[in-house]
Amino acid sequence: MSVALFSSPVVSPLPSAWLRGIGLLVWAWLCLAFPVQARVLLRVGIAVNKPQVRLGSSAPARLLNAQGQPLAEVPAMQPLQASRIGSAVSLAGQQGERLYLQPTTPDGLVFIDQNWYRGWVELIPGESGVIAINQVGLEDYVSSVVGSEMGHRFPMEALKAQAVASRTYALYHRSRRSQQPFDLGNGVDWQVYKGVAAESNRTQAAARETAGQVLIHQGQLINAVFHSSGGGHTDDAGNVWLESRPYLQGVPDFDHHSPVFSWTATIPAQQLQQLAGGIGAIRSIEILRSSPWGRAITLRLVGSQGSKDVSGSEFRRALGLRSTMIAISPRGETATTASLTPVAAASPAFFEIQGRGYGHGVGMSQWGAAALASQNYSYQQILSHYYRNTRLAVVEGR
Repeated sequence: MSVALFSSPVVSPLPSAWLRGIGLLVWAWLCLAFPVQARVLLRVGIAVNKPQVRLGSSAPARLLNAQGQPLAEVPAMQPLQASRIGSAVSLAGQQGERLYLQPTTPDGLVFIDQNWYRGWVELIPGESGVIAINQVGLEDYVSSVVGSEMGHRFPMEALKAQAVASRTYALYHRSRRSQQPFDLGNGVDWQVYKGVAAESNRTQAAARETAGQVLIHQGQLINAVFHSSGGGHTDDAGNVWLESRPYLQGVPDFDHHSPVFSWTATIPAQQLQQLAGGIGAIRSIEILRSSPWGRAITLRLVGSQGSKDVSGSEFRRALGLRSTMIAISPRGETATTASLTPVAAASPAFFEIQGRGYGHGVGMSQWGAAALASQNYSYQQILSHYYRNTRLAVVEGR
């Protein structure tokens, strides 16, 4: 098997028999100006800039150089350790600017640090250590992401919707990172990918039954972002990230049975002072600007020595909140101000935050998708609800 990278895929229309009379979705032709390949591969950064990376293979494997030439044979289940030496990487007594660990059997798996993965491992030197990349087939990747992001207990139509969204998201970002060391990461800043541990018969079926299907807008792949729970309504991308997308518009959500539909967080005032250092004791938090559906866009922290404005995203990230669809109330008095002047006593001991939903609130709501699927909506209908002005197409060479 060649270790060369695969080019971007060509996309062609699905047969009209798939339409199911939906009317809202039109299958379309998406042509990317690259040749069709036998298989679309993704390069997923698993361990990035680590001093050392643990590796292994479930089957006998080959160690290859950048040209695909064999350097060594590696026995099955033999633990290995990759490291950076100068401008090269080292593994199993071999060094190179780029090394590959490739199982010799089709069902062989590779181990990277904590998890087993399909495909093989690519090793390159990073700025401060080793970068271990999993080269994996698109549909194997999608099956794992569905399980990593949604699990396998959701209704099948919701799993299929997640498969299409995740496949589209992956190829969208892959097409924009041709000059980067890998196409995608594997954590929450991308979409979670845990390898074979997250797969199941149902996630594999969701990938298989939607194989190659992607969402497009005006002939281009969309950035098919998603989140756990919209709190009753999703939001426009322009309200959350200040970058509008015609296909990422706020729509009613159906996540009322989500375990994170509503929640409460108690934040000590002292923790807020770390977010807004230099303004003294925090006395109040004002939501200066909200989206039409209640997500905080800009907040003002008012202290005894000044004030500071922060974005809703920054506020959420700093405090570890589930979403920015919030209402904030002061509670209690600080021990040091309770016996002082009425003005000083206005500094609360903590703030109670009533919130709804989980995630950024843009694109598909996973719990909303589950609710729609339980009401017999198809995955095509679910996708057309959450991603407006989009069409479905299929990637060839998957």
